[in-house]
Amino acid sequence: MVVSASAAREVLATLPDEAETALRAVEGAGRDAMTELRHLLGLLAPSPNGDDDDQAERYGEGERSGLTPQPSLSHLGTLVDRIAFTGLPVEVRISGEPRPLPPGIDVTAYRIVQEALTNALKYGDGGKAAVTVRYADHSLRVEVLNSGPSVLTADRASTDAGPGARKRRDDGAGRGLIGLRERVAVYDGRFDARRRIGGGYRVRARIPLERP
Repeated sequence: MVVSASAAREVLATLPDEAETALRAVEGAGRDAMTELRHLLGLLAPSPNGDDDDQAERYGEGERSGLTPQPSLSHLGTLVDRIAFTGLPVEVRISGEPRPLPPGIDVTAYRIVQEALTNALKYGDGGKAAVTVRYADHSLRVEVLNSGPSVLTADRASTDAGPGARKRRDDGAGRGLIGLRERVAVYDGRFDARRRIGGGYRVRARIPLERP
């Protein structure tokens, strides 16, 4: 949002159309952030009578709020199709019996997959990705693997190309993963993201759930 707002300010006088596009991006990102914050506040401070409908009305969610629907694992197919269209083939595996999840956990799981696939597309140097979602009795497990140059090959190439190339390679972890680690910690879950010896990157999370 800060980057988009800064870009809009720079071109506001000379390129008004581009400025409008940047401001719309800021608006969209702000709406998404507020929607997720409302869900998080609802989880931390539920309505006194435990009525989810009353809680949604308090936080302005629903058709009258004008906010877009929350990201969800039910939208995983759309996300995968979009990533595949941009050049990264993605295989999806669902194990266990899918069931409704608490909104905050559902959003977190979706964001894990989204961030991992986005990083794979940006830093993966081709290859493909695999997404696994497992509905266990007491937990939700999410794993995203992507193929790419091996760690040894990547390190050697980075050394040959100089420190700038090494920094770009290390950035493949994605700063957004830090935020995801904090999201998962809210639910007493475990999060791990690291480069794989055989090549590529692995993002894995386990989020506790109540027994169905």
